[in-house]
Amino acid sequence: MADENKCSEAKQGFIDSLLNPPKCSMLRMIVIGILGGVIIWGGLNMGMEYTNRSDFCMSCHEMTIPFEELKKTVHYKNRSGTTVQCADCHVASSKTPTDYIFKSFQKLMAARDVIGHIKGTLDTPEKYEEHRLVMAERVWERMKDRDSKECRNCHDFKTMDPAKQKDRSVTKHEGAIEDGKTCIDCHKGIAHKAVHLKQDKAKGQQAAAPAPEPAAPAKPEEKPATTAAAAAPAVAAAATAMSTAMNAAATVGATAAATAATTAAAVAGQAKPTKTEAAASTITAVDWSKVPTRQIKVFYPGQAGLEWIMNKADHSSAADIVEKKRACAKCHEGDANEVGTAIVTGKPVGVSKTVMEPNPPAGKVGFIPMTFQATHDDSKIYFRFEWVPPKNSDKKLDPKNEVKLTMMFDGGGTVDGSELNGCWATCHVDLRTMKDAKDDKKTKYITGADLAGGKFMDLIQFRSGKGQGPVDGWVDSERHMDGGKSGLKAEGKKEGNKWVVIFERSKAGGGKGDHAITADKVYNFGFALHEDYTNARFHYVSLGYQFGLDKPSPGVKNYIDVQKQ
Repeated sequence: MADENKCSEAKQGFIDSLLNPPKCSMLRMIVIGILGGVIIWGGLNMGMEYTNRSDFCMSCHEMTIPFEELKKTVHYKNRSGTTVQCADCHVASSKTPTDYIFKSFQKLMAARDVIGHIKGTLDTPEKYEEHRLVMAERVWERMKDRDSKECRNCHDFKTMDPAKQKDRSVTKHEGAIEDGKTCIDCHKGIAHKAVHLKQDKAKGQQAAAPAPEPAAPAKPEEKPATTAAAAAPAVAAAATAMSTAMNAAATVGATAAATAATTAAAVAGQAKPTKTEAAASTITAVDWSKVPTRQIKVFYPGQAGLEWIMNKADHSSAADIVEKKRACAKCHEGDANEVGTAIVTGKPVGVSKTVMEPNPPAGKVGFIPMTFQATHDDSKIYFRFEWVPPKNSDKKLDPKNEVKLTMMFDGGGTVDGSELNGCWATCHVDLRTMKDAKDDKKTKYITGADLAGGKFMDLIQFRSGKGQGPVDGWVDSERHMDGGKSGLKAEGKKEGNKWVVIFERSKAGGGKGDHAITADKVYNFGFALHEDYTNARFHYVSLGYQFGLDKPSPGVKNYIDVQKQ
């Protein structure tokens, strides 16, 4: 009995000691628990950080493929000396407690990479390429689910300085905020091979690629249309002639200021100012010093037809143009010079990295800065263009005309898409000297044109050749270089080291192919400059712009208010 009592007392004492431990024992347990937790957490974190090193990733030789791609990008080496390692993008940061949980989960998921390494799933470059898109899609999906937090550890909309960004970057970021997009929606392929292009092409062409127009009946005196094979030599010959025509001394990659300085020097010492009368009567005197100016960069487009521009797989902004109604100038007015320089030098452009100029013309500059002015009175509208020409060569594709300046405008929203791209609706990839040319006589056209319904582009042109009158025409299903009755006058002259061209036209129009210009409409327009005796597509073009009569439109970047004189 005594033994049972002793046993019962011992049990009770043990329970009491657990429920009411001495203060020193409680403190000891807390300290041991904390130290143990720190050691365990520290060990786990040390292991994670060790395995986060790029050197550790490289221990699996197949990872050298994407790492070598990373090393060629700005994320690895740049002027500020910052660099991104594998884990910075592929493992969650530890800035919040939930990040650490996700980070641990990522490490567990990485075990399948080890299994793949053991099995040899990616042990050759060929196998890696075979699995690349699947692996990339997995990463894109994870980053999108986390709102691209790994990107936003360094980049954030709130801390961006739009004043230091290009126009297209500002526009894209504004749209991303409006649409609730995250970084990875647009920035795929910035650290590794652009495998997302395969994904885009697999989804098909989203763009508004115009359907082929019905073939126009051949005129009796015309020869049958050439085949693609027959047209190709003509295209190559034109490009080769253009290459020969340009002086290699011109600096293709110059900035706007450098281009102006170069071209000014090029024309120094030329003959005294000459004037080309392009109309039978003199243009009405206008005090242009009172007319606002607009600086516009015309750039070299190469073979960038409408179909390429409006195809998302080629041009990332195609969806924004169609769905968000964002004009081309909203993104590219500020960097049109860079676009033109890249194209004229044969560099790949767009997300598809397409070479728009297969035969880069030697010495041809990528862009020309122009000053544009417009005004009107009770019955007429006036347009003035001023620019400093690049150095002229001694070869001439169009020996009659050193300069041709063409302007096209619609009837106030009468041509689909012209509010976004101006006269680009007339420029297609199957025109003569373009990449899909099948007919060396095919000129500009509008798909689904309707002359009677106003779906056409009014066309006016100045030509500098002696005795060459102004062109008053239009573009519908084909280009017409005469027939308008708008009372068009055009004058051009060289003033020292610059060209000045002025158009005068009746606002009422006057005949077939003429749009009436009234105060209640906004007109979409664009213009092109053939410099240095050039012809066909070897010109400079503007982006799409708009004008209205005494109709301010603040906030519309590509709009010009034509004020009454």
